[in-house]
Amino acid sequence: MTQPRGDVSRLLRHPAVVPVALVVFTVGGGLLRLSVAHQDLFADELATYWVVTTRSLGGVVRTVTTTAEITPPFSFMLSWFTAKVGHSPVMIRLPALVAGIASIPLVYAVGVRTVGRGAALVATALTTLSPFMIYYSAEARGYGVLMALLLLSTWCLLQGVDSDRRGWWVGYGFFVLLAVYTHYTALFVLAAQFGWVFWVHRGKRWPLVVSTGVAVVAYLPWLPSLRGDLDSGTTEILSRLSPLSPEIVRVTLSHWSIGFPYYLYRTGVGVVPGVPALCLLAAGIAVGAGGMFTMRSRLGPWFAAREMRIVLVVLLALATPVGTAAQSAVGTNVFIARGLAASWPYLALMVAALITVGRPAVRYTSSLLVVGAFALGAWNMQGTNLQRPHFSRLATFTEAYPDAVVVDGFAFTPGPLSNLDVEGVAAIRLNVPEQRVKPFGLMMKRPYPAEVVARAVAEADGRPIILISGDPPLPVATRFQELLLGTGYVLTHTERTRGLLDLQAFVYERSPATG
Repeated sequence: MTQPRGDVSRLLRHPAVVPVALVVFTVGGGLLRLSVAHQDLFADELATYWVVTTRSLGGVVRTVTTTAEITPPFSFMLSWFTAKVGHSPVMIRLPALVAGIASIPLVYAVGVRTVGRGAALVATALTTLSPFMIYYSAEARGYGVLMALLLLSTWCLLQGVDSDRRGWWVGYGFFVLLAVYTHYTALFVLAAQFGWVFWVHRGKRWPLVVSTGVAVVAYLPWLPSLRGDLDSGTTEILSRLSPLSPEIVRVTLSHWSIGFPYYLYRTGVGVVPGVPALCLLAAGIAVGAGGMFTMRSRLGPWFAAREMRIVLVVLLALATPVGTAAQSAVGTNVFIARGLAASWPYLALMVAALITVGRPAVRYTSSLLVVGAFALGAWNMQGTNLQRPHFSRLATFTEAYPDAVVVDGFAFTPGPLSNLDVEGVAAIRLNVPEQRVKPFGLMMKRPYPAEVVARAVAEADGRPIILISGDPPLPVATRFQELLLGTGYVLTHTERTRGLLDLQAFVYERSPATG
């Protein structure tokens, strides 16, 4: 196959350039991801921690089969194995971390066979620096593993199309199976690439259908669990928290493409990637679009040279956004940033392809501007305010008061474990149910502040009481403080930490007058 016009650089044809660039991107991307992987576990990661550290491997599968989790089991199984080495955040996240680092060269491997070497290298740089990819390469959930498995399925599929070797089709079916056992949104990308091969490569329909069919048969045992997950109350709750609307679509697409995945008051695209980065991105896209317009006469041969493989890339980039939007329009809403993860690597390839069509000066300029925008995003993501909440620091702080009674007033988790449980701090719960054996439900009894105050004062018996809370405190924590002050305790010290969510520890000690 001839290379597309965006890939005629003499420099890129030097045999040493690409291997060196891939090593730099992979090592640099690995360091960025490792720096995030050391942060405390957060939100849904605590559910993963509970599943993989309190059960056998069979117990993990049985638990995920129930509505305690609404995703398939493969990533949990991987985390179960790594948790045998240790229960640190890095070990719980290790499958996502390895997959996220592996995705960097995998994007290049898929790109070489679809959009050409130059565009593939640009896409690899974007993958290295993407705030979205960095975050989900260091989260103990299935998204990082999912993206790597889908890239492997695409790579094996293209290898199978280009050769008559049966092994590639076996590999394709194998990674298809693992992907659908990792996350349900894999189906959108897998359906798109299946349709492309079926349409463009008629001579490959038989191995395509056979290998896909074997994966489908192997997935049939999971269908009852799939139905249960679709009907679970958790799915309905998530849908109500983020109903589909034009504003949700705008925010979701911006956070997915270049921003920070969470929608919090301090994580807007004005912060990550930041206003200067957005300006660079807009300029880069504009320059690239201009180059594509001036070279439009060559777009026809460029498409033909790759057997319409640019169409495959575009289909895969749009498959998950379009698929989740359609699902959300007729059922429960799943159009959220992390729900679009399956298509992110192909988005990078599509953008890289479109900005590297023009003449050398144009494509180099557009590429540098776009890569620069992502680099600023990666840099801004390292800020203190975007790190996961520092519960471990407050847990260490409580060690200075070994006899104190600790009250957990900010358990940000679907349960049943909180961050303080993970850190080994025995705490009385204030804002979540007092049980640690099953996920929280809407109908579970939550403790009243007056009950928690009475229990804390009785257990303390004159010793200090430490309240762990958000900053500012939740209303239930504020009420706890008001009631505690009425028992003769006074506030003597406050410790604060800054992060994605700010935390603080209030130390209350018995007033000498009350003594």
